[in-house]
Amino acid sequence: MPGDFSVLCLSPPTPHQLCFPSSNSLRPCLAQTQRPPDLRKKGVVFADALGLALTTIRHFSPSFFDEDPIGLALASLRALRPLCRTTYSLDFHPPSQDYTVFRCRLARQQVCLEQCAVQGASLAGTVRVLNIGFEKRVILRVSYDNWNSHYDLPCSYLRDLHGGEETDTFSFRLPLPSGTVRAEFCICFCCQGQEYWDNNHGKNYTLHKVEERSGQMQRSQW
Repeated sequence: MPGDFSVLCLSPPTPHQLCFPSSNSLRPCLAQTQRPPDLRKKGVVFADALGLALTTIRHFSPSFFDEDPIGLALASLRALRPLCRTTYSLDFHPPSQDYTVFRCRLARQQVCLEQCAVQGASLAGTVRVLNIGFEKRVILRVSYDNWNSHYDLPCSYLRDLHGGEETDTFSFRLPLPSGTVRAEFCICFCCQGQEYWDNNHGKNYTLHKVEERSGQMQRSQW
């Protein structure tokens, strides 16, 4: 095939034709900067260098360890106590304190207050009745205003394993609302269409407030 071909041959350069920069002319990419000197100096100072004692000794007397722990606990509880508190005093003795008299009253009345005690803002107690019928209903008739008004508080049957079959026990919790100065009550036992009353020989059972609660606290002086 006819044609004019030109051939160009390139030969590698000789070593003297390559130029490399000298190491003196190279510069680092990152410039080195000097850090400021740390002015904080760490050191150890002993207490004796400042005129202080190296040790502290405390002496405890034997009575410190021999103190009654219960006494210490009671003393801490007495540190803060209310200035005064609401409490009520019973104007009668619970009949069960004299068991012989209590049994006589129960046999005569069919119903008798057994025991009671003030618990916070309420009066809790029990009533004993004779087992003269299956269906029984026991109520407390209560008044806070000298019988200008009253209401009936139902009692709850209390299973007493040691009471025997001759009697049944009922329990009650009489509330003492805020502002109550005096409360009185009597007990009614309803069974077989009859009503039996225990009114403390016509005087009723009464209790009265003896102190007003302030709610403030004071530090004990003893």
